[in-house]
Amino acid sequence: MTIHGLIFWCFEGFLIFTYGAERWRAIMREVDTEHDSFEPLFRYEVSLANAIIAEAARQLNKPPDTFLEDFGTFLVTDQRVERVRRLLRFGGVDYPDFLHSLEDLRGRAQLAVPDLDLPVIELDEFSTEEFLVTCRDVAPGVGFILLGILRALADDYGALAYLEHLGREGTTEKISVRLLKMRHGVGRTFHLAAPGVT
Repeated sequence: MTIHGLIFWCFEGFLIFTYGAERWRAIMREVDTEHDSFEPLFRYEVSLANAIIAEAARQLNKPPDTFLEDFGTFLVTDQRVERVRRLLRFGGVDYPDFLHSLEDLRGRAQLAVPDLDLPVIELDEFSTEEFLVTCRDVAPGVGFILLGILRALADDYGALAYLEHLGREGTTEKISVRLLKMRHGVGRTFHLAAPGVT
């Protein structure tokens, strides 16, 4: 199984912006790969991603799951990857709308990057407050990246939500979402057009 280079590139940026370029170089030295940077248009083996995550977690003394959740948060909150937030926020005017749009996320992403194979995501709605997000056919840990994204987007919309990773079964990971308050705080400003576009 391979992963699109754009995801590797974003992960590289997350490590460098958060922990510094020297830490990134130290991780890559220990992984002992011929790469010191990643090309967004190439594809790389899942085993390489697993090795980088394990080494980064070891050097930073963080559980891999927490580390991956931090990466998901970064994808929403850091202005240097604002396009990711825009892709996600395009899905709805409030947090429940956004959750319902997750099933279309793969298709929306492929309009921009045709060979970007994001996970298949399914949403079950048990009530207006309780949801189950299912990621199918994913590498281990992808659910924790999505967990970080979902937490950060709840804050982005100004909603109060309790989220929990429910574990892995085969190649499937599930996340429960309980919406505690639709309007808990002031969400971040969002405009449909990118800055400078008229």
